[in-house]
Formats: sequence, structure tokens, C-alpha cells
Amino acid sequence: MINVSFWDKIRGKKKTSDATPVTPPNAPVALAAPAAPPEPDTEIDRLARAGLPGGPSESEAVAMFRAMRATSDEGAALEALAHAASDHALPEALVVAAASALVDRGDGSRAIPLLQNAKSPSALLLLSDLEADRGDVPRALSLVERVLLREIDHPGALERHRRHRAALGLVEGKKVASEQNTVVAAEPDSPYRLLREVARGGAGAVYEAEDRELGRKLALKVYHEPLHDRDQLLHEVRVAVKLAGEGVVRIFDVDPDHGWIALEWAPLGAIRERIRARDREALFPIASWLSPLARALARVHGAGLVHLDVKPANVLMLEKGKPVLADFGIARRAGEASPPGSMGYVSPERLAKKPAEFSDDVYALGRVVQDVLELGDDAERAALAELVRICLGPAEQRPTAAEILRSRWCSL
Repeated sequence: MINVSFWDKIRGKKKTSDATPVTPPNAPVALAAPAAPPEPDTEIDRLARAGLPGGPSESEAVAMFRAMRATSDEGAALEALAHAASDHALPEALVVAAASALVDRGDGSRAIPLLQNAKSPSALLLLSDLEADRGDVPRALSLVERVLLREIDHPGALERHRRHRAALGLVEGKKVASEQNTVVAAEPDSPYRLLREVARGGAGAVYEAEDRELGRKLALKVYHEPLHDRDQLLHEVRVAVKLAGEGVVRIFDVDPDHGWIALEWAPLGAIRERIRARDREALFPIASWLSPLARALARVHGAGLVHLDVKPANVLMLEKGKPVLADFGIARRAGEASPPGSMGYVSPERLAKKPAEFSDDVYALGRVVQDVLELGDDAERAALAELVRICLGPAEQRPTAAEILRSRWCSL
């Protein structure tokens, strides 16, 4: 007689229960329950896909958001857009609309991150106002300068420019570009015939002119206040002549009594004009002018001087790939007191009233590259993002102009 223990019985039962069940022939097949249909997209879901393939167009997205304003959906729409902005680029008009809504709700601090990557004048001015409200007037003025770089007559830009300069104590009337008081009166014995005004800045206006005797085209810079600015004019000319050579504008003639300087003509104008014209042909690839510009700055620094006014308006393009530095009116030796400069291109150290250093020019060069990159595509911006980051970073980490020249960024 075989004794089957209790544990044998349990194991036997377990084996039976673990056995694979056998399906009888012709047994009906059980069908899986149908999957639940996906939840339909809400208007807020669709709004958050603005800027993505298949998402609403810019005008559609703005119309959708405006329809949600002052409704129970407004808060949820703003949350969705803030989250979407961290994932992909939203259309500029939608960003401005959402940021304006946050400001209206008294939540301007949340609007600032939303606007950080914006490029349109309306977005930059709104961000400027928000920065000014929280006390960062230098940053606010820098943003207005970026607007004026592209649209000198953009509504509200010049008024903000004057107001922010006044708040920073930069109140000299002659330092702000004006549409009034064109100071040139062509004298009968003047050697130059004026053709047209091509630029106007804080210190003076620049004209396209022609040498009456030689028939040579040139640029004539005329200071707004010749008597007051005589020393600055002579300083500008003497520094440029001392640095004469590749990458520095050539001086042809000067009259300190009447306040004008005759210098070489740049057919493509300044980088500022090329940016305003959205002239990618002249500005890309960036290495075509970045390398010679860095070489020119390295020469300036090698002479112990800091330019202190590197900006798109002061980099002239003789031809594609052939830039020259102009306007040495406020150049100083390294270690000397640094005069006020063009906001948006002034380093944090200069704002803190530290002495002039070569790194101040490197900061400004980074800002010039950043301005041009606004016309670039994603690949071009990515290629130079690191250069811009270190040029605008802490002074002790900025490369020298010579190091930029030797770097990979000048060969991209």
C-alpha cells in the first residue's frame, strides 16, 4: 500500500492547477475587450501645440488664447503655455499675448522667463519694462538698444531709451541720437560734396560724401558739438592713425575747428545696417568677418588699448569678410578709468565703474555675434552658442581676442 503524504497531495494538486489548460476543439474564442477611445483634445491641448508640426498657426493660436482671456480657462491656458515654452519655441505673437496676460494678472515675474528667448521688438520692449520694474535698468536699456538696432523708429523705443539713460545718470543730450539739429553746413571752400546722411549717433552724424578734387567717395563724420568735442575728435583720429593697418578704418583728413573727420567709405555700411536689412548674404558665415575682427581687436589690445565702443554700428564692412573697426573716440589704455559706452554692449564690470580692461571689448564682441545670430538658423546659433556664453560670462573666464582668433569658432 502506498502512503501518500499530505505534502505529496498538495504538490499533486499544485501540479494539476499549474498545468496548461487544454482548449477543446471548436471552442469559441474569447475576444479582447475593445480599448477605450482616447480622450478628445481640448482647446488648451491644441493651444499648447502651437509652434509644433500639426499645431495651430500663429494667428490661430493667438485667436484661441484671446478667446480664453477673462474666462475660467485663462489660468489653465497660461500654465499650459508656460510648460510648452520649456519644451519648444512658441510663436512670438502668442508669447507676447501670454506674457501680457500674466502682467495684467499681476504676475509679471512669471512673464519674464516666457520672454527670455523672444526676438520681436514688441517682446523685447515688454521684457525691458519688466526688467525696469524689478530694478534692473541696465538690462532694460540693453533690451531697448536691441530694438533700436533693428527699428530706430519702433513705437516707444526712443522714449524708453531716453528714460532709462536718465535713470542711470547718462543724461548728456548729445549722447542720444536725435532726428533734429543736423549740424553740417557745406561751406563754399569745403573739399567735399555731401551726398546723403547714412548714420547718426550720440557724438555725431556720418555722411556719404565725395572729394571734389579727386572724385573719391568717402565718409564724413561730423561731430554735433565741435567746440565741446574737439578733444574727443582729436583723440579718435590719433588713436586710429596710431593703429593704422588691417582691420582699422583709414583716416584721410580732419578739421578739428569745424568738427569733421574724413575716412574711408564702407560700401556695405556697418553691421548694424546689415542686420536691419536682414542681409544674411553679407553676415554669414559669421567666421568670414569674426576672424578679421578678432585679429583687429588683438592688434588694439596688443597696443595696450581698449576700444570700449565695439558694437554693430562701429564695425564697418568694406566688403564681405572685410570688417574694420571705427570710432576710437572713447578708447582708453587698459587700467584707465572707463567712460560711459553704448548700453547693451557695456560689460557688467564697466557698469560697476571698474577700470577699462581688454575683457570689456570681448564682452561687446560677444554681444555683436549674438545680435547677428538672431538672423541665423538653429545650426548656426548652436555652433556659436558656446562662444557667446563665454564672452558674456564672468570677466576672468572670457577668452582674449587672440584666443578667439586661434579658436575653432573662427573657422566654422
